[in-house]
Amino acid sequence: MLDQLGLPAGATVLVNGVGGGVGLAVARLAVGHGLRVIGTGSTAKREHAEAIGVRFIDYTAEDVAAAARELVPDGFDGIVDLVGGTSLRTVAPLARDPRNVIAVGDMSVPDLGGRFVERRVDRENLERSARLALDGILAPVITAVHPLSVAPAALATVENGHTSGKVVIKVT
Repeated sequence: MLDQLGLPAGATVLVNGVGGGVGLAVARLAVGHGLRVIGTGSTAKREHAEAIGVRFIDYTAEDVAAAARELVPDGFDGIVDLVGGTSLRTVAPLARDPRNVIAVGDMSVPDLGGRFVERRVDRENLERSARLALDGILAPVITAVHPLSVAPAALATVENGHTSGKVVIKVT
């Protein structure tokens, strides 16, 4: 996903929705590539994001656009949106170049000048992710482990966006 932005080391990227499993992975990769990362999320997700070097903006406690403009007055080199909807429309204007706004969940991002990124779960990408994990670059944050018997409730929590990191279903 970040490779589609092609940002040089030192560039500033906003990860909108940094607290979830995908957001934390994107942030970790960005930090590893020498990017300055600002991330948005709720209070409960601050600790995990800051632990990997993200400057955190709590959308429940402050105006995201105003806080982001204060941190990066000239605009972001890239924005990775994992939230969509109104949240995407709030942060998209903060990009220096609208073509550097990418979204994975909101197919309307081209209306804002940005690009939609489809998730590709294929052998090549799974192997790439495995290599990053084995090299210690990509380390998923597992915040909950549930037995298979409560899988529907665990999945509902993930779908409601109230998890930080990954939720694992244990099959025994």
